[in-house]
Parts: sequence; structure tokens; C-alpha cells
Amino acid sequence: MQWKEHVKDWIYFSKKERLGVYIMGSLIALLWVLPTFFTSDIHPLEPLNFSIVQLDSMENILLTRDVKQASKSFKSNHAAPHPYPIGSATAMQSKEKISIIDVNIVDSASLERLPGIGEKLSARIVKYRDRLGGFIDINQLREVYGMTDSNFFKFRGRVKVEKGFTPIKIQINKASYRELRRHPYIHHLFAKSVLAYIQSHASISDLEALLAIGSLSKDEVLKVAPYLDFRL
Repeated sequence: MQWKEHVKDWIYFSKKERLGVYIMGSLIALLWVLPTFFTSDIHPLEPLNFSIVQLDSMENILLTRDVKQASKSFKSNHAAPHPYPIGSATAMQSKEKISIIDVNIVDSASLERLPGIGEKLSARIVKYRDRLGGFIDINQLREVYGMTDSNFFKFRGRVKVEKGFTPIKIQINKASYRELRRHPYIHHLFAKSVLAYIQSHASISDLEALLAIGSLSKDEVLKVAPYLDFRL
């Protein structure tokens, strides 16, 4: 019976030891049972089946977006300065260049500064203006020798005829043939017809009398009428 005592002593556990054994056994059983109550909802990741072309396209889109954003940021931070400081001499000169000039008082040097007009054309404009007695309409500039429509439309918005301008007029009843012919609108037959009518009728009293001269067309008479003075 002595060996039984030895076995009993060997397998004997104290109260604390038994409690530890119970707890350990419970934990092991719990760990064994718990997995049966939980199923895995985790699905393996599916690969993204993008081709190389698609990947390059997406990369280009991202690069383009980044470039646009960088460009906007640069523009906002580097705004272009005003071409001329306000109040500077250069700004004043620029303002003068776009001012509208009166074609009846401007000189040839000022005309040269207009777009489409050079040295020769500016001199012709002044000469033609003197022969006319002044421009009554800016479209008369198109009658200047060497003036093309292209030239005219370049500066048309930069010139004007002052409202109420009165041109220099020809005293038709006193003018000589040479004086009549000096005007661009009076040709040889016009001048001869006027002088012949005056010799036979003493004078031309008004525009109607001038229109009555058979050798002159109505268009010719009306064109030159603003430049005629019928006083005796």
C-alpha cells in the first residue's frame, strides 16, 4: 500500500493548482469550439485585368490633369504686367497714336503715322485735299491716286471730317477755265460747257440752271455742287 501513497502524492493538486487546470481546460475547449461559429467572409482579391495600352492611357490622363493644374497655378501667380505703367510717357504716346484726326487740318507727317499710309500717299492726300477745297466725306480719300481699299480700311476708323465743315468753294460765274479745271471733279467738257453757258446767259444762277446744261450729267453736277458758289 505504500506505492499507492506515493502515486497519490504525485498526482495530488492543491486547490489553486486545480483551479488553474480547470481554467486552462476551459480555454482550450473554447478555442476549439469557437471557429465553428464563424465563417470567413473574406474573398480573395480579384486581379485588375488592365492591358498595357489602358494603363498607359490612364497614366497620360493623370499627367495631363497635373499639367493643367500646374499651368493654372502658374498663370495666377505670374500674371502679365500692364504693358505700360499708368501715367508713363509710353502710355501717353500709345494713347495719342489711336486718337482720331481731322483730315482737313492734319499735315503729311501726321498722316504718315497712320497704318497703310506712307510718305508718298500722305503727300498725295494733302495735295488732293487742296485741289478739292477740303474733304466733306472720308470716303473721298479713296479717290486719291494710289489709294487701295486695303490701305483705306486700315486707317478709316482713325480719321474724321469735323461736323459742320464748309469746303472752299469756286465762284463758278467768275472762274476761268484754268480755275475750273483745277478742281478734280471738273473735267474739260464740264468747264467748257459752263463757260459757254455763262457767255450766252450771263450767269448760272443756281444748281437747277447748272443741271439744265445738256452736256452735263446729273451725277457730275451733284458731285461738285458742295464746292460751287453761285453768287455774282
